[in-house]
Amino acid sequence: MDIKQSNTDTEIKQRVFFALSDPGRYKIISMLYHVGHEMGCNELNQHVEIDKSTMSYHLRTLREIGITNTRTQGRQKYVSLNIEKIENLLPGLLKLL
Repeated sequence: MDIKQSNTDTEIKQRVFFALSDPGRYKIISMLYHVGHEMGCNELNQHVEIDKSTMSYHLRTLREIGITNTRTQGRQKYVSLNIEKIENLLPGLLKLL
């Protein structure tokens, strides 16, 4: 692994830790992990109890760093964890949630 790759990995890890430092985003990731499957945004919002606009912001933040995936079906959006990416970056992290 060269230095440039190492810096990129370090930066991504920092972004993941920063994202999880917010209680709302931590709840989202924890809920998705414990449920074990994708959830619709409305369903997720009912369990996490975050304002809709705040939920939208958190989901965008998580999607941009690549630890969640979002797919659209009609007017509904579904969110799932990118478990492979999380485990590659930070092995064992999900088990701590």
